[in-house]
Amino acid sequence: LISFLPQILLSHKEWLDSKGKKGIFADLSEEDLREGNFSGCILVEANLQAADLSGANFTNADLRGANLLEAQLKDSQLQNANFEETDLMWANLQGANLKNTRLDGAYLQGANLKNTCVTSSQIKCAYTDEDTQLPENITRPS
Repeated sequence: LISFLPQILLSHKEWLDSKGKKGIFADLSEEDLREGNFSGCILVEANLQAADLSGANFTNADLRGANLLEAQLKDSQLQNANFEETDLMWANLQGANLKNTRLDGAYLQGANLKNTCVTSSQIKCAYTDEDTQLPENITRPS
């Protein structure tokens, strides 16, 4: 699947730009995409539910509104990416680089954010719950 990734990403952008009239919606749910290069990609509203994206590079990528429920993002590069209103519930982000990652309105209920550089201001703009695992230096928003 990794060899077809550039075509899938291009087709998804075409689908998004045409409001579904052209291209193909990216459904990469449950796929093994470890260490994939998604740098600068547009995956707005894409389905990556339960995908293994460990070690993947999403630097400067746009994933607004994407479904990453239960995705494995351990040790991924997510810096400067846009995850606004993205479903990251029960996702494993342990060790991911979240420097300057936009998390406004992201759903982080049950997500594992241990050993990340996520900041209090990023968490404050996202939805968390008692099951969200935060780094030791971050206090749970009230």
